[in-house]
Amino acid sequence: MKKIILIENFGSDFYEARLSYAKFLQTKGYRVFALVPNDSFVQLIEKEGIETFSYDFSRKNKGLFQLFSLAKVFNKIFKENEIDIVHSYRFQPNLLNALANMFSKRKVMLHITGLGLAFSNRSAKYLLLRFISQLIFQFKFLIADTVVFQNDNDFGDLWFNNIWKKKAKVVEGSGVDISHFRNTGIDRNAIREEMNARYKDIVFICTTRLLWEKGIKEMIDAFLILQKEGLPIKLWIVGWSDHDNPRHVEQSYIDQFSNHEVIKFLGHRSDVKQLSASADVCLYPSYYREGIPRAILEALSMGLPIITTKMPGCNLTVIENKNGFLIEPYSVSAIVDSVRKMVSGVNFDAFGKQSRILAETKFSKEIIFEKTQNLYKE
Repeated sequence: MKKIILIENFGSDFYEARLSYAKFLQTKGYRVFALVPNDSFVQLIEKEGIETFSYDFSRKNKGLFQLFSLAKVFNKIFKENEIDIVHSYRFQPNLLNALANMFSKRKVMLHITGLGLAFSNRSAKYLLLRFISQLIFQFKFLIADTVVFQNDNDFGDLWFNNIWKKKAKVVEGSGVDISHFRNTGIDRNAIREEMNARYKDIVFICTTRLLWEKGIKEMIDAFLILQKEGLPIKLWIVGWSDHDNPRHVEQSYIDQFSNHEVIKFLGHRSDVKQLSASADVCLYPSYYREGIPRAILEALSMGLPIITTKMPGCNLTVIENKNGFLIEPYSVSAIVDSVRKMVSGVNFDAFGKQSRILAETKFSKEIIFEKTQNLYKE
């Protein structure tokens, strides 16, 4: 029986985004382990039948000592458990995977779920971080057997990609559970009433971490303009402010809208599915370098029309004028115009059905999991 270990940034990320894939691998005959930082999700993952290893980790500690210490911890776990395949997700776990396997014969798969903040912000500070990131990517590619990207653009934006193209594979997204994320059996009217959304209101929902690069300010400014036009619209922003990220949205900004008539910051919620079922449109104006945002995939599966940017990954989720609109990033006016178009005559049912078809035929977890597992065989 082949042994595989899946490594994630947080226990919560594993539980929400990788658990179903781990269970899928078990059905295919693999013995599956999880490796995550020590947090409250470790026990939840174990209760789901996944053997789990955890380690102490501080996001605020950027020193090399922690990095190389963790690489030793990882290598010890891999050796003692005779791991065959090490599959990691996101920037730092990928780096630790590469460091721990520099001199091993284990198969190494690195999953790039987006290029992140360094490729999203155009200030001098982040241009320097992008240069450093490019160097680190070269080291990772040298060690890896396979590098999985979620869109072609991410690989194309990295240095010397022609050298590494035999290692690079594209699997579009992490997969969405189309049987769970579906718009049935939910009391839409009750939730809208609770949120003070009238029957005639068109509700736009944005589910995301609250980082400025997700287009938060542009979206807010757009809806303040639209409010003055008297359009029957509401904006629900669902997500948490990642205070360990230097580009997080400050609480003082969020508090300005605590009693706003149109705009609601709802914070971290466990009922995203129910909220999506009660909304009319998914709005995701991000210019953050993502792979393919999970929030949009879930919205597709829920049968929502989509407004998102022409950014890599986001642009794969919309068929223009069929299930939504693609807009220019960084642009308040583009958001305003796209919302006006949605409000003024879009057939929401037709757009929603096309979104659902896209989720079923291109992004369902069954399709994505099978594609990913087949890379192990290669």
